[in-house]
Amino acid sequence: MSNKKIYKVIGIMSGTSMDGIDCSLIETDGINYLKIIREYSFNYNISYKKKLIKIIQKLPNSKRKKISYAKNNEALVTNKFLKLINEFIKKIKYKKKNIDLIGLSGQTIFHDPKNQCTLQLGSGKDLCKRINLPVVSNFRDKDIQLGGQGAPIGCFYHKYLIKKINMSSAILNIGGVSNITFLLNKKLIGFDIGPGNAIIDDLVYFFYKKKFDKNGKYAKEGLLIKSIYNSYKKNLFFKKKYPKSLDRNYFKSYLNKLKEYKKNDAIHTASLMTVFSIINSINFHKIKLNEIILTGGGRKNIFILDRLNEYFKEKNIKVSLIDKYGFNGDLIESQMFAYLAVRSIKKLPISIPSTTGVNHPISGGILYK
Repeated sequence: MSNKKIYKVIGIMSGTSMDGIDCSLIETDGINYLKIIREYSFNYNISYKKKLIKIIQKLPNSKRKKISYAKNNEALVTNKFLKLINEFIKKIKYKKKNIDLIGLSGQTIFHDPKNQCTLQLGSGKDLCKRINLPVVSNFRDKDIQLGGQGAPIGCFYHKYLIKKINMSSAILNIGGVSNITFLLNKKLIGFDIGPGNAIIDDLVYFFYKKKFDKNGKYAKEGLLIKSIYNSYKKNLFFKKKYPKSLDRNYFKSYLNKLKEYKKNDAIHTASLMTVFSIINSINFHKIKLNEIILTGGGRKNIFILDRLNEYFKEKNIKVSLIDKYGFNGDLIESQMFAYLAVRSIKKLPISIPSTTGVNHPISGGILYK
């Protein structure tokens, strides 16, 4: 397999927002060539999302028990992935025999690099057997074992996008957790910067039983809760230099406090917390850019987008959506895992000291075939 130069790969992504699964069929060499063939997003219903949230909420305390618990709950996610990948192949009317590979991210339920533990549900091994296609998964494991953060793991794909679009730009993904990637004197740098949609989505579900704040409607109608916002800005995470990464629930204490306030005030404050984490990542690390390119579901939040435009306009930094450049901003991460799957089988680096803090450049992922 590794003798091929170009592969047709399906990339699968279910992010920390837990709102659905994205599928991208691409053709790539894992380096400088990429062609998007077909893509599609499947939304999770509230019932399935509640099951995922329940799994996270019931995680045991010890690392050993967490790992065992994750394996016992993996079938739910594997079955969902299998069903939706088959639906995707059927929907795009693409011959299965022409697909070389699947790149599977897995559903992250816990991330604690300090204790060398990152858990993603969805078995690459079982999926490979049942769908009868080679699968690359477990992209983070080797990095964590060698002292890295295990995240953000997609910086090499972001580098491909930066080189294609604008060398003086940063790719900023607003998913459940937000992360940034940029080039500093041609050196690739990436790190998690703070909560993206996670706290906002959890509040919207808590107050309105909806999955997200469409266009930032609720945030616009609220007022800032200064005490929580000011406390949040002082969190030690924002004073840490990269490499650094986050678990989805790292800022859960703020979520719990916000639940005690008026609905839209809480959502307004959480949204400004996301905005602050983005601004802080640029200012604290003194990143020199002329453009920030947004990807992920959070880029559709008009309240967040307006605040970013307002702030960065004064700094002469353009804020753009990646969609403007012909890429679907909802599907960047599924493209990314397809791209990384090819890098994995070619033994090319997927993480380096300046992205995850791993000791030396390494490839990663496990191939099941």
